[in-house]
Amino acid sequence: MNRITRRSFMRVTATAGGLAWQGSFSRFGLLNAVTPAASDYRALVCVFLFGGNDSNNLVVPMNSASFDAYANVRKTLALSGSALLHVETANGAVYGFHPSAPGLQSLFQSGKLGVVANVGTLVQPLTRAQYLANQTLAPSNLFSHSDQQTQWQTTVSRGASSTGWGGRLADAVRTVAGGVVR
Repeated sequence: MNRITRRSFMRVTATAGGLAWQGSFSRFGLLNAVTPAASDYRALVCVFLFGGNDSNNLVVPMNSASFDAYANVRKTLALSGSALLHVETANGAVYGFHPSAPGLQSLFQSGKLGVVANVGTLVQPLTRAQYLANQTLAPSNLFSHSDQQTQWQTTVSRGASSTGWGGRLADAVRTVAGGVVR
């Protein structure tokens, strides 16, 4: 059994940093977060809550038609427009953050937070009729919350994987580094 020690982890991490610095990650080579001279450094931080967030009440569209649709679907779970913490996007669209998220509102208003909404494991848009008729490619067990979580963690939307994307990236780094990590 290959046991990963703290030293081997640090070696792999340092190797990954060096490879990223040289742009050797093929499609990841476009990421420029490791450039120390960059004054406009930005990071993508993904927080995976295992279903611990009601995203439909975290960011709510405030234009009349969208808010009415939200309130109609959410019924008693819908928040009132006056309770939401309003923010405006660069193109003038107004949204409301949940009242318990003033920190998010502040970060958004200062330009330090962006929201990526309506993401999922679909490869392409899919209608109910297409899904029921099995007319297009769809992730396995599309309406199973636990399967969708696994797909987010593994980036494998059809079939199964015993490894996550981070582990596979570490394996690739080990292979590129040309040796066994001890």
